[in-house]
Amino acid sequence: MIRVFHGEDSYSISQEIRKIKSKLGLNDVISSNVSYFDNHPINFHEFLSTSKAIPFMSDRRIIIVSNLLSKIQNKVKSIPGEWLEFYKYIDEIPPTSEIFFVENIELKTNGIGLKSIGDQCEIKNFKKKKGYELESWIKNKILELNAKASPNAIKRLLWMTSGDLYALENEINKLTLYVEDREIEVSDVNILISSSRQSNIFLFIDAVMDKKPGVALNELYSMILDGVSIGQIINMLARQVRLLILCKDFLNKNLSREEIGKRIFINNNFVLEKTLSQSNRFDLENLIRIQNKLLSTDISIKTGSMDQRTAVEILASELSK
Repeated sequence: MIRVFHGEDSYSISQEIRKIKSKLGLNDVISSNVSYFDNHPINFHEFLSTSKAIPFMSDRRIIIVSNLLSKIQNKVKSIPGEWLEFYKYIDEIPPTSEIFFVENIELKTNGIGLKSIGDQCEIKNFKKKKGYELESWIKNKILELNAKASPNAIKRLLWMTSGDLYALENEINKLTLYVEDREIEVSDVNILISSSRQSNIFLFIDAVMDKKPGVALNELYSMILDGVSIGQIINMLARQVRLLILCKDFLNKNLSREEIGKRIFINNNFVLEKTLSQSNRFDLENLIRIQNKLLSTDISIKTGSMDQRTAVEILASELSK
């Protein structure tokens, strides 16, 4: 069986694959029957040989190929020619092997990436959760841990994590341990979600404004060492830039600081004052430039046209010009 899992919801893709792997049996059996191909360019003949291997103490084996179809779709020249006509080799793969092509972007329905594997495959699009669907996901995740949260706490949690499912899972686990048997409230979310990340974001923005790429890069690496993913960092920076744009607009409309705080859901006086201060340091054109650069960096990483470390270094350098 050939399956394609694609879309921006990488968390749900990883969970789906975890469930499928768990059905293979014990951990030793799983490790012996799961192969990963994610170092590009991927050797086609090595992949085909692995696909033909007999499963060990199981009725099947799983082969996971990451971020290949998007490279084919983007016509990356280093892709071996056999991958472009993968559909011609499908009959050589035994029924005991399940092939998963995993992509962290949404592929084009009629693009050459999907066409290269033919029409004998199962395709599932994991779209990024939004709105009510995302709130329901949070509620269910909390219920799985035999906990409960107020509607406002859920909205606050969603806002502070920018809807990143990996971050949400991590924060939900911490919150349920923190509150023990009582309901999670907005105050719990405000207290527990790491303030150090917000501090890093402020310092990064200051470094960009002061044209200090080295300092900006240090703040990004500090967050990475703290366990924050590149995707989360980009989301947090994008959120902060959106807040700065909103603050500029509200200040131009002569709204009071208290009213602005209410409109952007910031109750912490220090965070509000710092955000307002930074919004005054940037002109709108510069903020839009930063926003566009964050978007292009995110796309470069997701399409595989740039590795994460390089993307982070270029981001810090170009924003600080």
